[in-house]
Amino acid sequence: MNKLITILIITLCGFTSWVSADERTPEQIVEQTSAELLTVINEQSDRIKNEDGYVNQVIDDLILPVIDLQSMGKLILGKHWKTASEEQRSQFISEFKSMLIRTYAKSVADYGHAKVKVFPPQGEQKGKRHRVKSHLDLGSGTPLQVDYVFRRKDGDWKVFDLVVDGLSLIKNFRTSFSQEISETSLDALIERLANTNAKAV
Repeated sequence: MNKLITILIITLCGFTSWVSADERTPEQIVEQTSAELLTVINEQSDRIKNEDGYVNQVIDDLILPVIDLQSMGKLILGKHWKTASEEQRSQFISEFKSMLIRTYAKSVADYGHAKVKVFPPQGEQKGKRHRVKSHLDLGSGTPLQVDYVFRRKDGDWKVFDLVVDGLSLIKNFRTSFSQEISETSLDALIERLANTNAKAV
């Protein structure tokens, strides 16, 4: 699961300058912004590693605006989303977002050497969803097959799932969180995330 989130962070930073009226295809978005972030990682690696809060703010400002956290949270909670109150939904998404930033922020500085190859779309993709296929070479072993699942929302393409070598981020979290909720409760899950996030501050 750690690798899934790290890859998401690596390849989705840099979107902010394109958020308004972005006319690019999802493939162009992944390709151009991957190159932009890798440049930032290499040029700001010392600051990312040593300045408290810097990379957290970068992720919060650059990545999260183009991720559909609402849809992601809904899919992760699955059946539990339907029975959750609006307050529980809001709290879960807030703590889940903080978890993504907290857990994986520092790791991005270690991936400046990564190389991303984005493949052209196979056939015409219609509708509100679009899947971008790519390879991510981290410099050791076989390149990872990484698919980015986009959804058009309010006229803009936003990412709501990441699939690495066949493993879906959404399904991964849904499985682990669903088990935890079944053993305790949704409130207990939210409280655990909140406590863990608070300790890291």
